[in-house]
Amino acid sequence: MTSETIGWDDALKGSGKFIGFKTDEQKIIVVTNWRFEQNPKDAKVAAGEIALKADVVEEDGEAVEKILDISSNRLKRKLRPILEGKNPDQKVKISVLKVGDKFDTQYSVKEILGK
Repeated sequence: MTSETIGWDDALKGSGKFIGFKTDEQKIIVVTNWRFEQNPKDAKVAAGEIALKADVVEEDGEAVEKILDISSNRLKRKLRPILEGKNPDQKVKISVLKVGDKFDTQYSVKEILGK
């Protein structure tokens, strides 16, 4: 895609590579291959912090190839009891609801069992 063929609709889609959570909007994702990685020291956001990363293979019922990249300790704490003890290569279906913004952000996170 050259700059001549890119329009506003394309520009407003976002990168499409990462999963984002909007306030008061539930998202259902299927993750696999979760791991911990230290963010580069020169990163714009969460420099030097340890992030939980995972491959997202499904988002709201659609097959995708995206990355879950979480530096938020609040969200990592919610995901810990769901992911801890499982094989990182296992696919896990998760519901995430973000409520609030900035310092008042809270997450409701649940594992969805079954198919």
